[in-house]
Amino acid sequence: MVGKTFSRRRFIEKSLKGGLAASVASASGLAIAPPAAAASTAIAGLSLSVTGDAKQGFYVAVLHDGQAIANHNKGGEFSAYFQNEERSVEDRVASWKATSWTGNSTHVTLRGECKLQNLNTTVYAQVDYAMVTPHVVRKKIRLQQADMFMLHYQLSNRLEAAEEPAKFWSFDQLDWLGESSREYFPAAGFRTKNGLCVGLLTDSGYRNQWTRIVRRDGRPVKPAPVRIPDANLYSAARREQRDQGDFFIQQTFGELLEQLPGDVNGQAIAVPDISSWKKHGDVVLEKVGGAAALSTKNSEDGVLVPFTAESPEVYSLNVQYRSPLPVAIEIWNVDEQLRKITDITLYNDGLPPSPETWSDFKTTVFVPGLRGNRCALFISVAPSEQGKTVDAPGTSARIEIQGLRIGRVATRSQPYHRLEMGQASEKTVIIFADDKVQDTIRGHRLASQIYLADGLGFKGGDTEKVVYADLMMLCWIASPESFRPILAPSIWYSAAGEMYMRDSFFALNGIHNRELNEGVFDVWAENQGEDGAINTLVEPNLANVERKSNDSTPLWLMWAFLNKRRFGTKLPAEKVRKAAEYCLKTYDPRGEGLCWAQFVMGQLDVIRYPEGTSVICENQGILAVTLRVIKELQIPGVSQTIQDSHLARAEEIYRSYYDPIKKFLRPARDIDDAIGFAEIFPEYLSLWLFNRKLLSDEMVVNHLDRIPAMTPRAECPFPQAKGTVRPILIGLRGLNKLNENDKSDKNGKNWSYFDEKWHPMISDSFAATYANHSAEGIYYNGGSWMRIEICGYVAGMLHGWSGAKEAIANRLWAELNIAPEFPTSQEYIATAPANPYYGYHRVFAWNSFVLQALERAGLWAADMDPDNS
Repeated sequence: MVGKTFSRRRFIEKSLKGGLAASVASASGLAIAPPAAAASTAIAGLSLSVTGDAKQGFYVAVLHDGQAIANHNKGGEFSAYFQNEERSVEDRVASWKATSWTGNSTHVTLRGECKLQNLNTTVYAQVDYAMVTPHVVRKKIRLQQADMFMLHYQLSNRLEAAEEPAKFWSFDQLDWLGESSREYFPAAGFRTKNGLCVGLLTDSGYRNQWTRIVRRDGRPVKPAPVRIPDANLYSAARREQRDQGDFFIQQTFGELLEQLPGDVNGQAIAVPDISSWKKHGDVVLEKVGGAAALSTKNSEDGVLVPFTAESPEVYSLNVQYRSPLPVAIEIWNVDEQLRKITDITLYNDGLPPSPETWSDFKTTVFVPGLRGNRCALFISVAPSEQGKTVDAPGTSARIEIQGLRIGRVATRSQPYHRLEMGQASEKTVIIFADDKVQDTIRGHRLASQIYLADGLGFKGGDTEKVVYADLMMLCWIASPESFRPILAPSIWYSAAGEMYMRDSFFALNGIHNRELNEGVFDVWAENQGEDGAINTLVEPNLANVERKSNDSTPLWLMWAFLNKRRFGTKLPAEKVRKAAEYCLKTYDPRGEGLCWAQFVMGQLDVIRYPEGTSVICENQGILAVTLRVIKELQIPGVSQTIQDSHLARAEEIYRSYYDPIKKFLRPARDIDDAIGFAEIFPEYLSLWLFNRKLLSDEMVVNHLDRIPAMTPRAECPFPQAKGTVRPILIGLRGLNKLNENDKSDKNGKNWSYFDEKWHPMISDSFAATYANHSAEGIYYNGGSWMRIEICGYVAGMLHGWSGAKEAIANRLWAELNIAPEFPTSQEYIATAPANPYYGYHRVFAWNSFVLQALERAGLWAADMDPDNS
């Protein structure tokens, strides 16, 4: 155009103004802001009101039933911290306000600039509010700049109560003190004095660019990494701030806590004399010269060494020890009476035995939010594989400790998110308000998950919303250097960033998100070994190589097949070929359709068969499905080698595990007294992938009829079904007499948990854990796992099993109600009332796989997924 210039900055400004709310933005971007949206007591639920003027700036207040309940950042929309790429120049923006706005009480868009004087840069900002439901508002903050190759930035979003609230809450705290929060699920809020629950939620970490990694893998323990991202992802006003009239919850995106180089041991923290150490449980403690000697018979009994700590900070620990058995050293957050509040170290492997000589041990620990500032070092014998007692029952383990030193490591905080030239960066948060939320841990947890799903546009029942919301909170970025998405099985599993192939496959194939399915699939493709095998797990800061003959490579090939079919994905052809060749030579070495493997090809792959085995039912079924996947992938030079007769042979061998007398599929050739869901899971995969039945209707129906229903509840949807869950694996008794008319079992109980002498499919190394019945109903000894269980029910429905819909409804209900305080996606549900232990994975990713199972059954629809396209 002659006579008119159009700068890059002006282009960015115009494109930003037409971005998130093009329907309400003025064409020129220069329209004078209309008057503020008026509050109206006639408005039910949430609404929006714009406050301010052109001179002072505009910001949004959130209203409930027409009354203001919250605004942001001291009358602004966000605060930000910027640095240039080599971190020598910085600027800060506090409580940003807009210079113009458009919208109404349900949708508002604000616009303006951040003038960065030191960096000589202008960042254009746009904030968009939209009502999603009467209880949910979505807020998007969008930044863009056109002046520098790249800026590092950190953004804080602060929700402030309009009046002093009755209390603050977080996902794990009924009365939150405001400490930096690293909890099962990132959510927090406040309750007004008239009982309104207000919550602040975040979009998924792969979109908002946060992660929960607070340690790295290592042996014998897992130390803090040198760089810890998002240490203050959630925080709130502390007691002293509340005393000054500040009442806020804050999200901070893009903050990196970094250990300063050279400060290895840190500033020493006062540690009490051995005489002041506190005995915890049944333990003997004595001082021998300058050393402490403790004796205990149980890993839950030991000594506590109290010390004062701050958070979020990194602490070093140096100690010398001498012990004939592995030693456990943990750091706890404790109250004034030294009672444990949380285990900060989460879990660590035992320090190796050192019976004769003193061994040095050094590590670092990240201490997140503390309730108070009291911590304690807990020292005991490490739990053995056989349980919590020492290896020889009745004997004591003696541990000697000397030279204990705790230090506070110097750190600095700096931004790590990237604002590339000409590329917008966006953060999405959710605000909810509801006066029907119960003031309980359960109430806050359930509301947080359900309203997050609502805010992200997901549709479904409560359990479906919960498993979707939990999945979204476990999709993070890989590291401060890599913003590619990863999938964490749970926060407890993946504090070191571990990603497991099996969890990735099941979690992401339950939803229709193309970006996640292709992005995480590609991570596993890059992790392929030279022999074609896909690793079992991958993590960012230390390799953990576990390429073995489990189900990782078959599942990856199924994923390739699904991505191609669902999204038209262009597959990495050479990697797919190598994976297929690996499966054929490893699992079917003779080309006979008979599966051979050194591991279970399923979630029980911790059980090893060093010489290999061809007797496991699940393995045979997985091979049959994998062979058909390889054929359908049309891999040149590979797929055409699989003949129909080969497929038929593999499927026939799978069917041969059905016992026509006892009327169920045996877990293994030599096991006829246990039953589970793993045996029919390959059948579900075949129905899902190919709409093809491998087993007969009779086989599947009879098998399901013989898995006992457990944990009955009168308040479940179908109490007449006599149970809400079924076990993943359980023992069966008297099956040679079992039939529909059998009355020999007067108690109606033809099943039993495992014991120390009888534990089919479970390694002998775990036998002692069953000796005192403390493991009954948990994990693989009768625990109920929703993903595989509902897939079994759907397979049953497709085979005509009459109990399918009742079983599905009861199991979905059980996930949120059997453990009342944890209405979350569970790893498993315990089935023995005497052992209500549900493991540590209380927000668990892979249960989202049930969504596509429900879709296959016609009980959920793809268009209820916001990422379906």
